[in-house]
Amino acid sequence: MTQNQPNRLDAIEATQAVHSQILNELALAHRELASFSTRQAERQQETLDRHDEVLSRLENSVSRHDEVLTRIEKQTRQNARAIEALTTSTTETIQLVAQNSIAIRDILERLDRRFNNGNGRSEQ
Repeated sequence: MTQNQPNRLDAIEATQAVHSQILNELALAHRELASFSTRQAERQQETLDRHDEVLSRLENSVSRHDEVLTRIEKQTRQNARAIEALTTSTTETIQLVAQNSIAIRDILERLDRRFNNGNGRSEQ
């Protein structure tokens, strides 16, 4: 059994050496994986920061567009009211011109009858 002891001890030491080597390799792989994960997380955070910045600019742009659209809609309503008022004014002006034209024609006809008596001679 004493001869068996050294062989057994050698086998345990060999196994321990292999396990130590495996643990060292695992520790190295773990460090590399942790380093890679950290770099990936940093890159993802940078990407998220850029996306947040772009999103903020887009939100500002949408806000400005909404303001412009509101002003355009207000101006459009004002223009529509102005066009309606202009249309009403133009219609009334045309009616007045037509009424004045009729009145002027009546006056001219009366003057013509009064001074020309319809035969080219005036009544005096």
